[in-house]
Amino acid sequence: MSAVWMDASVIIGVINIGLTGALFALYRRIYAQTKAAFSLGLVLFAGAFVIQNLFVVYSYLETMPLIPGTLSPYLFAIGISEAVGLAAILWTAVR
Repeated sequence: MSAVWMDASVIIGVINIGLTGALFALYRRIYAQTKAAFSLGLVLFAGAFVIQNLFVVYSYLETMPLIPGTLSPYLFAIGISEAVGLAAILWTAVR
C-alpha cells in the first residue's frame, strides 16, 4: 500500500511542478511588463518553488524503497497541501 501512496506523491509533485511553472511564467510576464521590484521577487519565489518541487520528485523517485510505509501518507498529504496552496495562488494571480 505504501507504494501506492508514494506513486501518488510523485504524481502530486509533478502537478506541483506544473503549477509553479505556470506561476513562474505568469510572474515573469508581469515583470517584463512592469519592471517592478515586487514582480521580480515573485519570479524568484516561483523559481525557488520550481526547483524545490523538482528536488522533491527526484528524491521520492530515488528513495522510494527506503521510505517507511507509515510515512508515505504524510508525504502525500504534504504534497496535496502544497498543491492546494499553489492552486490558490495561481487562481488569485490570473484574476
